[in-house]
Amino acid sequence: MIVELPDTTVSKIARTLVKVREEGGAVALGRVLTLVILTSHGLEEAAIEAANDASREHPMRVIVLIDHSDEKARLDAQIRVGGDAGASDVAADDEGLITGLLLPDAPVVAWWPDHPPANPSKSAVGKIAQRRITDAASRPFGRNRLDQLGQGHAPGDTDLSWTRLTSWREQLAAVLDQPPYEPVTAVEVHGSAESPSTGLLAAWLRLQLDVPVRWVYE
Repeated sequence: MIVELPDTTVSKIARTLVKVREEGGAVALGRVLTLVILTSHGLEEAAIEAANDASREHPMRVIVLIDHSDEKARLDAQIRVGGDAGASDVAADDEGLITGLLLPDAPVVAWWPDHPPANPSKSAVGKIAQRRITDAASRPFGRNRLDQLGQGHAPGDTDLSWTRLTSWREQLAAVLDQPPYEPVTAVEVHGSAESPSTGLLAAWLRLQLDVPVRWVYE
């Protein structure tokens, strides 16, 4: 079910959430977190779809903040429950509504699927989130984005460019744990110059192996 609330208020959104839960049988009990997605107009559906997929394993409330900076200031909301929201409640609204819509006693996770701030933990939403997720590889791509995120890194910050390396790191660690245990004297990492993951892999290998690592752009 999708409920449209154009030109609304925080209290109306909160009351409507309670109403649709009571009428449709959807409850907030069992939600393990509140996911706040900060995205741009036109890109929100892909982020909501990803959140709905994740909610089937980790039930959550999803709050989507959509940037309409080129339009007149007003609050438009859309509430999705049931089949339209996976195992989650979805509310699209303005940043000022965050505190009024958070689940009580549940951790807050902020996710920027595009245009991540240089310092997520200092942003308005980042200050109330226990975990902040960015993606240095998101469009529009900026070569200095990873450096900027690194300079403002704080406990609780996670970038998807690093998590994409999980399988690579597991396989490399497994290879080095096998005989003949010959010493590694130097490493070359080949990858796209526009891939932050390639640079992170090169940096990780340099730290773990304490040897010169060369990043070869392709």
